[in-house]
Amino acid sequence: MGMIGLALSGGGYRASLYHLGVMARLADEGLLKEVRALSTVSGGSIVGAFYYKMLCEELRQDRKLTDEDYRDLMKRVIEAFVDVVQENLRDRVVISGGISRLVPEQILGRLLGAVHKVIPAVDPEMVLGSKLEQGISALMFKSLTLRDLMDAPVHPENRKPELILNTSILENGQSLFISTDPNSPLWRQNEYNHAITADQLLHLPLAKAVAASACVPGLFDPITIPFGDRAVHGVDGGVLDNLGGHAIQRLWLEGMPIMLSDASKPLRKENYEEIDAVESFFRIQDIFMGAIRDLRIEGTDDLIVGMRDEIPGVDSTVRTLAMTMRTDLNAFSEVEAYTLMYVGYYACDEQIEKLQGQGSGEWVSEQEMDDYWPFMSVRPYAVTPTPEYLALLGQKEKTLLSLPSLTMTRLLSLGYLLLYLAVFVYIWIQHGAEDAFWYVGLIPVLIVSLGGVVLLRRRVAKGKRKGTMASLVESSIPS
Repeated sequence: MGMIGLALSGGGYRASLYHLGVMARLADEGLLKEVRALSTVSGGSIVGAFYYKMLCEELRQDRKLTDEDYRDLMKRVIEAFVDVVQENLRDRVVISGGISRLVPEQILGRLLGAVHKVIPAVDPEMVLGSKLEQGISALMFKSLTLRDLMDAPVHPENRKPELILNTSILENGQSLFISTDPNSPLWRQNEYNHAITADQLLHLPLAKAVAASACVPGLFDPITIPFGDRAVHGVDGGVLDNLGGHAIQRLWLEGMPIMLSDASKPLRKENYEEIDAVESFFRIQDIFMGAIRDLRIEGTDDLIVGMRDEIPGVDSTVRTLAMTMRTDLNAFSEVEAYTLMYVGYYACDEQIEKLQGQGSGEWVSEQEMDDYWPFMSVRPYAVTPTPEYLALLGQKEKTLLSLPSLTMTRLLSLGYLLLYLAVFVYIWIQHGAEDAFWYVGLIPVLIVSLGGVVLLRRRVAKGKRKGTMASLVESSIPS
């Protein structure tokens, strides 16, 4: 039986959900259990590690896993992950991180250190540490470490793939391949590039490793990866390879086909009358990453599963909306999630044909798929989309006048600004400039702290995005 390399690209939760559809298709074809190496980047790392965690739980059982077991596993992964992506991780991270930065880190660190000596339960790391890592840990991985994923399967006939989380190291501009196989040749590469060995990262929290792979520059702080008495700083693995295939190529497994699940989108042409420095920075970043992608796939024999070309069984408008959905870690609705999975499932058609003969799975009928996979409930809308469905995917109606939307975050920011200015002017008039400037520091800290905590609590508690399948079906029934 042949082995397969599977790479899951970056692209936030959009990529994570798309990859689930690809993996479900591999499970249906009996190919998922043949994956020898699973290399992941950014959003691919989030879902790849999530799947791998649940796979490890299955491999601790003393029985041989069948194709049906892998299908059942993927179904449970999908159901659990849909719940995860309905939480707004981005806002949770950004808001809580903003609150912690109101006081300079050095001062805050000393204050928290002093409090910790008196009250040991107060952990300075919870305030000063990466909010992205903390959010990923709370939602998905808890206290799991890299060591927890390294045990061999209990049953000798089960095969355990090597999980590779790709991150980009700022100190030397090289990739760090965080592998669950301590004997992988990638650790020799890590030792050469960074002087890091597998033993030094055994107790690395899984959430930290995933955060380091998904840490988008400019949006999240770099992730500190300690080893020995030193540390390096990791950012999004997509900076150097957004597809993830490079790590599998470095394993030098001759004859093993590599499937690249590519959730990226083409670089859109823009017409600028004016462009500021911030906008140009992110545009240059997109251009740079697009160029790296093109260089990575130029002349390769890897099997690319993407959304850039027409997909049988998917309306072209639906495909375009799926391909251009936000590459973010904010909440995705059930309809959005199922659509991305459905698109990923059917994007595999051509490449599955090339892999035929690798797997042992029996052909699954369309009726069986519809009955088994929850995301297949979106099929009627993905084939013949309704206006209600397209609106839930983000298609906007054309209007004569387009006004910027007033989100809760923008309204809250505007309220802070107006209140601050009103208080500042009042104090200046009543008490003079010295008192007014004193409140320049005090008032924003109090207002932003209280308002940020309230908003964060509301976002975390609510956190669900409108657009369930039940509501879509109801809205599509003629009155």
